[in-house]
Amino acid sequence: MVVTIAIMYPTISYAASDNTWDSKTNLKGDVVIPLGKTITVAPNTKINVTPGTKITILGNLNAPSGLTLTGNSWTGLHVIGNANLKNFTLTGATTPFFVDTTGTLTINGGKISNVAGASVVAGKFVANSLNYEKPAGNGINTNGKTGTITIDKSKFTSSAKNNGDFFGLTGVKSFALTNSTITGSHCAFHVQDMENMKLDNVTVTGNVYAAMLYGSSMSGAKTINKAVIKNNEFGIDEGSAKNRNGNILITNSTISGNGKDLLLYTTAIKVKK
Repeated sequence: MVVTIAIMYPTISYAASDNTWDSKTNLKGDVVIPLGKTITVAPNTKINVTPGTKITILGNLNAPSGLTLTGNSWTGLHVIGNANLKNFTLTGATTPFFVDTTGTLTINGGKISNVAGASVVAGKFVANSLNYEKPAGNGINTNGKTGTITIDKSKFTSSAKNNGDFFGLTGVKSFALTNSTITGSHCAFHVQDMENMKLDNVTVTGNVYAAMLYGSSMSGAKTINKAVIKNNEFGIDEGSAKNRNGNILITNSTISGNGKDLLLYTTAIKVKK
């Protein structure tokens, strides 16, 4: 006779509006912050998350003075409500964050590293001074046409140049990246469907492709300004887009020193010095 013992972690639901997480907090199983409730994180909190744990935020998670979530093979953050995280560190998750259509995730300062899969944005994601390191596979994907991404003063690096794109933008309402760098990916940007785009003062180096612009919406505004795109195998490639790109204006940018700088097949992408 073979006896199988299943160990089930209990669901933990934090229901009190004045609940606080600190370094003694135990996070395991399905951790849920209910709708209408708020968790406030004590300053410089460090929590080792149990494997398999998923943190679902229906209400609010506020970490105004530092939060570190470390662990091994835990699921990550599912943001359906709101999460506002300052000086945030996350390691060991399979999906670092999933921002649902109703969710808002704001990260002001932090680092995401040693993760096993891509984050997903279908809602609102805002980041400032974020250092994001991805392994093989994509870094941040969009899901549907509802997501908005706004990132400033951040650094994105990959350890797997021939495996995975950093931003897989397959349906996104708006994407704004400013004063930031991307290096080491197969594609820094892989665009299949995007309505609005703003790249300003962005440096993209050491990737296979800086940007695959394979299809963007005919509506919306899409601009690249003061970008430095160099030392990639390919700079900007319109690829299979053919007639599927809306107008994209590139101004005041340096696109040189790549294996091939520009592979343009339509008149949708215009480059002005």
